Amino acid sequence: MEKLKTEPIRIRLNEDTEEYLLEEKDHGDLVVYDIYRQDRYLLTLAKDGSILFMNFDADKKDKEIFKLSHLNHFIEKIQAVL
Repeated sequence: MEKLKTEPIRIRLNEDTEEYLLEEKDHGDLVVYDIYRQDRYLLTLAKDGSILFMNFDADKKDKEIFKLSHLNHFIEKIQAVL
């Protein structure tokens, strides 16, 4: 696995703006995007925006990102790179 790049992404959730990290990783046969908040792993997306893994043990506040309206910010960012 090779880490390709890491980009910070800010998303407005309710009244607050949260910062997340989007890490692009090459696993040889698949490039994936891991999303972290304050060094806590939240989920992994494929290039097409499909969810590959989710951390269901994440804090309630961290799980807010699992909503489709918030995931769209990450998906747009990933697809802009394609």
